[in-house]
Amino acid sequence: MHMALSRFHQPLLVSQILGGILVSPWVLSSRSIKLSSQSTVGINYFIFPRDGLQVVDMLAHFSSMFFIFKVGVQMDPKILKRAGRRPFIIGFFCMACSYVSGLQIADRLRNEDMPALKLLLKSSGRVVDVFGMVSFPVIAYVLDDLKILNSDLGNSAIHIAMVADFLQMGLKFWSIFRQIIRNGKQAYSLPAVLILLGIGMVIYIFFIVRPTALWIVKNTPEGRPVDDIYITWIMISVLLCGLASEYCGLNGTVGVFLLGLAIPDGPPLGSALVKKLRIVSVFFMPLHMGIVGYKTDIHKVTFVYVWRVLLIILSCILGKIIGLFIPAVLLGVSPLDSFLLGLIMNIKGIVEVSRLNTWLDSLNTKEFFTASNTIMVLSLVVLVAVITPAVKYLYDPSSKYLTYKGRSILQSNKNNSDFRVLVCVHTQDDVPGIIRIIKASNPTELHPLTIYLLHLVELVGRASPLLISHTLKERASTSNPTKSERIINVFKQFQNRFQNLITVHPFTTISPYASMHNDICTMSVDKRAALVIFPFCRPDASLGGDLDRSNISNRAMKTLLQNLLQNTPCSVGILMDGSNLQTKSTFFLPDTPYRVVVLFFGGPDDREALAFAMNMIHHPYVFVTLVRFYGPASLSSDGVIDYYNESVRIDIERHMFLDDELVDHFRVNTMHDETLIYKEVEVKDGADTIWAVRSLHQDFDLMLVGRQQIADSKIISGNANWDECGELGAIGELVTSPDYGAEGSILIIHRRWRY
Repeated sequence: MHMALSRFHQPLLVSQILGGILVSPWVLSSRSIKLSSQSTVGINYFIFPRDGLQVVDMLAHFSSMFFIFKVGVQMDPKILKRAGRRPFIIGFFCMACSYVSGLQIADRLRNEDMPALKLLLKSSGRVVDVFGMVSFPVIAYVLDDLKILNSDLGNSAIHIAMVADFLQMGLKFWSIFRQIIRNGKQAYSLPAVLILLGIGMVIYIFFIVRPTALWIVKNTPEGRPVDDIYITWIMISVLLCGLASEYCGLNGTVGVFLLGLAIPDGPPLGSALVKKLRIVSVFFMPLHMGIVGYKTDIHKVTFVYVWRVLLIILSCILGKIIGLFIPAVLLGVSPLDSFLLGLIMNIKGIVEVSRLNTWLDSLNTKEFFTASNTIMVLSLVVLVAVITPAVKYLYDPSSKYLTYKGRSILQSNKNNSDFRVLVCVHTQDDVPGIIRIIKASNPTELHPLTIYLLHLVELVGRASPLLISHTLKERASTSNPTKSERIINVFKQFQNRFQNLITVHPFTTISPYASMHNDICTMSVDKRAALVIFPFCRPDASLGGDLDRSNISNRAMKTLLQNLLQNTPCSVGILMDGSNLQTKSTFFLPDTPYRVVVLFFGGPDDREALAFAMNMIHHPYVFVTLVRFYGPASLSSDGVIDYYNESVRIDIERHMFLDDELVDHFRVNTMHDETLIYKEVEVKDGADTIWAVRSLHQDFDLMLVGRQQIADSKIISGNANWDECGELGAIGELVTSPDYGAEGSILIIHRRWRY
């Protein structure tokens, strides 16, 4: 079912609840099987027998408890300090207007003198509770599924949802203790031992679990797994805290959630716990949501019930949208984003489903299939099914980059301004090759280099993405520095060696790979970068060319690069480091020549590659060789393949003029500089091109090549067969293949194309 619904951007929750409804007694009880001459049972009896249903309910309860614990682990309360006052104002009015409007309508309906509605209207508070609440983990999950978690809209939604969630939590605790004080010994007559149990639970969580968890994080070496004995101890603590809070008269999830908040989010401990609890999300939570669908009974629903419950639900939804829209617009958020934020705050998920299931379990047998519950479940499904694709359709995070004029290497060279480069780093192994290229680019006082260093870290063990701004003056921990600290230290030393010529601004982004390109594109726009350097390793580099067996990390990198190329606001350089450079020093020696080869076929990408090489021509120890390929016949519109867009007619003469102009500029420099070499290579067909390119595999330390070329069709024929990794381009695929045997670094330049 989900395979069909996912094409319409429906979340998994919709499919799971609908699956539960399809096997519910309402659907299957009409079809019966005769067991004997005097007894028949419905088909649903064989799917969920009465005893089996109790077991499933118990599993659902435990899965809900562990899910709430995981939610607490993934939440980072410190993010509220960085959010500013706007999310607090918007979150407060969003939550307040939803609850107030829902409760006002519910109170008016309760005054109706209709005995048949008394039982139904007693549940109106539950309706307001479910549809008035804002659930941070649910919203974070849906935003991640829509791949907008770290977009501008996603960041705003995360902050508002977290504020609203904490306000709801505080309101819940306040109402519980207020009820205890008001009712005294009547409603909450707890023995002293249970009161001490509750106090002991809080002491255990914040004075034993919290310090121990911090000690585990501090003493676990980076990259090493957490000892299983600590994981087992925390899992046992989840059961104990849930049991203790139940005995104290509180909901079992209260103690479990507090325990989750006490665990530091992110690696190593938070990510290890989230990984261990993956079975809850994969198996038990779908079972939990299916049970809620199974317990619905549409036979109980009549029109007199429907319109009253729907009126309460609609008042909560509209109250939330209006309560968010007005303050958001007044605080500078665009009307469209304000409306979308209102829709996102109405998204429901596993937290609301858990509340519905808990409520059902508290009802007696006669009230089991209540009309209000069925209406709430169906309304929840419809709400999620409508809002999720609506947000997907109305919001495009790439629109910000596509409307940006953008910068290129050529423009930066012509303006004689500082050359701004956004450098992406995955691991420490990426650093040496990047440093060598930056050093070879020859920054000067008239043309200084500004580097924005972005360490890419996958979001694991936490729910909200982070963009951390570092300063080079920050001191790294001497005992056990993190990966980011070690990477920043290398660039810090690099900047110190080239004072006033190179400036480094380090950042770290922690976000899902599926939407990490949003952070890269946003930073390149904000910092007006001309080039993004993205290190990349072919998925088949260590797998014998079998792309299907590439691991998840390589697949994620491939997807990230594809998204970056599709949405980039500036030029992108895909860096692939050669084998013989892996063990070399970060800096090439002063007296050692650094050989650069530029393969030039023609087109904007090749011009960007040559423009980058033009920055290096005045370096005393950099030798640049330009190899221009041309076919036996002159270029014509009939001999050109448009790799950018088949519907776009490229102005061939204009490209020829720009190509010749830039190449002539390089040739003029060769007359006065022996370190510059210009070659022309005539090739007849694709086979000649392959042979000519292969002959250069040992003649360079750095090869620059455009990602896509505009050249005579005869010399590019057969490129489609070379281009197995579409993100590298035809020539890029050729020079980076294992068969090519390149011993130097390869930088494949892609220029953003505007028509």
